[in-house]
Amino acid sequence: MNETKLLLSPDPGNPNAKPDFLATVEPIQLAHKSTTADINLPFELTFDAYTREPWSLHSSSSASNSNPHWKYCHLHSTDGRNRLPGFLKYLRDRKKAAVAKFEPTDVTHQEGRAVLVVPFDQPDIDTVPDGVDKNQLLFVMYLRDENLLKTNDANGQQQSQQKQSKQSASTSQKIQPQQKPVQKKAPIKPIQINKKGTGLLCSLLVSKQRTENHLSIVRGPTRTDPTDFSSSLTGAAAVISNFRSKISTSLETFASNPSIHTTQITISLSSLVKEVPLSERDKVTMDILKYVVYEQVEEINDKWIAAKEPGGFMDECCINIYKEGYCPKEVLEDLNRGELPEEVRGQAKYLAEAKSKKKDNKTKKEEEVMKQQNEGNVTVLNTNKRDRRTLEQIQRDLETETEDEKRRRFE
Repeated sequence: MNETKLLLSPDPGNPNAKPDFLATVEPIQLAHKSTTADINLPFELTFDAYTREPWSLHSSSSASNSNPHWKYCHLHSTDGRNRLPGFLKYLRDRKKAAVAKFEPTDVTHQEGRAVLVVPFDQPDIDTVPDGVDKNQLLFVMYLRDENLLKTNDANGQQQSQQKQSKQSASTSQKIQPQQKPVQKKAPIKPIQINKKGTGLLCSLLVSKQRTENHLSIVRGPTRTDPTDFSSSLTGAAAVISNFRSKISTSLETFASNPSIHTTQITISLSSLVKEVPLSERDKVTMDILKYVVYEQVEEINDKWIAAKEPGGFMDECCINIYKEGYCPKEVLEDLNRGELPEEVRGQAKYLAEAKSKKKDNKTKKEEEVMKQQNEGNVTVLNTNKRDRRTLEQIQRDLETETEDEKRRRFE
């Protein structure tokens, strides 16, 4: 029997990959479906490539007869492992065909390698011989020389190019008759009004034409500065933008005057947020305004020094600007003074708390000692004394009380 062992490469294109077993098949003759006389398969065959080329489709190759060298055949699986249905489903889901190339078994064959293709569009089988399962049949296409594919592809490209050139020529011929010469429109001449005419209507028309002529001369496009975006801003953004431009102007004036070495910028938050809506006032803060000043100073001259003066108001701030070399030493020391590390600050806080705690303990001990020493020598009098007079006696004594006694009682 002419059996062939079909193998399937798990990694197409890798010659070192070990192929897996697919099926053991032999050619089978079906009525009007295949020709097995001219197909000679080797003992072992490996499918190591996949393709979606048009020549790999059974429907296109059989319908167009573009390459008459294709041979068709059905193979029947005889191993009983039932792997062909899963293999065909894999090809149908991905719309591609499996390809195997091998050396022909014909000794007189002196051309390229033979090609065996398993298309994903398997033809329908109406009748099968007795004892043959339809699911164990595999339709394949056989080509004795792979060079015939290249020749067929070249011919197909030439035909497609010729077809495209014909289509482009026909479309250009269709478009040309549709193009009509464009006629230039004659310029519209202004209406000439006879000024020598009489009547109210003629006077009105003459006056209107004269007015239009004057207005055409006076009218002109409004010139706008494309770099001026402040007019389009509103609310908090407009306030910050105007404040930035104001600070920039004052700093440029300060820079242009070499006789002035120090200037002061005053920020009043309450006056700036007057025109800002209540919903946007939280966007205009003192920190933002101070940052704007520092930013503008750095843009004008990065060697200038800006130092904030200590103040007691939350909505007012004064920032002094010093030119290079004119900043006082005290200000430089305050600016260059670094913050203490966390460990040093924690240690100082611990020492202060320990000192205050020690002082409190010492005071408590002294009070306890004084209390113990005075317990046996001090007697407190009149703490539990009770007035045993009646109300009548108290009222009578108050009436007969002199001025000195009253004054002494309230002292």
